[in-house]
Amino acid sequence: MHPSRPLLPLLPLLLCLWPLAAAAEPFAGSLIAEKDCPAGTSTKHQKNPGQIRLVPGQSYRVVARNQPQPTHYQVRIESAEPKDRWVEASCGRFAAPLAAAPQAPDQPSAPPAVTRAATPTTAPAAAAPGGMDAQYVLAATWQPAFCEPRPHRPECQGLTPERADARRFSLHGLWPQPIGRAYCGIAQPDRTAAESGDWKRLPRPDLSTATRAQLEQQMPGTAGNLERHEWAKHGSCYGTDAETYFRHALALLAQLNDSQVQRLFESNIGKRLRAEEVRAAVARTFGPGSGERVRLECDQDGLITELRIGLKGAITDQSPLAELIRAAPTRTVGCRGGWVDRAGPGR
Repeated sequence: MHPSRPLLPLLPLLLCLWPLAAAAEPFAGSLIAEKDCPAGTSTKHQKNPGQIRLVPGQSYRVVARNQPQPTHYQVRIESAEPKDRWVEASCGRFAAPLAAAPQAPDQPSAPPAVTRAATPTTAPAAAAPGGMDAQYVLAATWQPAFCEPRPHRPECQGLTPERADARRFSLHGLWPQPIGRAYCGIAQPDRTAAESGDWKRLPRPDLSTATRAQLEQQMPGTAGNLERHEWAKHGSCYGTDAETYFRHALALLAQLNDSQVQRLFESNIGKRLRAEEVRAAVARTFGPGSGERVRLECDQDGLITELRIGLKGAITDQSPLAELIRAAPTRTVGCRGGWVDRAGPGR
């Protein structure tokens, strides 16, 4: 008997099952991850090269679904190989593209308004990013210390002791965690520009007039296009549009600058501060234990350049900074202390 003959009765069944196994319906949108779910290469088996998992709070580009009422979405994860992975629909919240209303599955997609994808598909502006387990770092710069070795940078020119950013913290960024979570859905040419420091080549974030004006006041680095870099690297992983991302960051910075921490720094310009003093001021303002969530960064000359503040929880326009700090894991102290630099040459 021919060895393949016993398989002949199964051929009709196999042919019927083949379309089901291969089904993947192109679909556009984004999935805002709410669970730490595995991202496999199939809906039918557990293969997961690299043991890739979704990061709660991160926005992923959806490229396909398994059926009109999907139980699974196929998402694009640039750091994975292969990049396109299947996840259960219950792992996150689906958001339709912002550029156009959702289309029926049998309609062709409209051509994009621009030829280069500058930002990932994001959740609607009203959405709160992440969930209660999402973690971030608020990076707040002491501008005189940043400018000390960089007097010719656009944001440092004209910095005098009388200028507001010589006496308060300036926004560096709001960074979704963990470290390494960056450039979500950013096109390679934009990522290359961001990493090489050629920030003027990056697209300008789409901001309201009011938010842009506030950002230019609170983030002096906008004079050197810092906001473009921060949006490409960190904001793209935040799960909202640029307007919401920067508005949230500015609201958190405002609470820091209306605190005993800011007053401690302003009253000690030209003097040294120990990390214990800084952390104690944080605790007095934001509650017991909050100081242990703050890390000091210092440069090689012993100047305090930045505070990096751990946060945990869903961020909204009204989020109390104190609650976000106290919920975060403790952080290493960083440098043990340093000089609070005054604007201009020398400390």
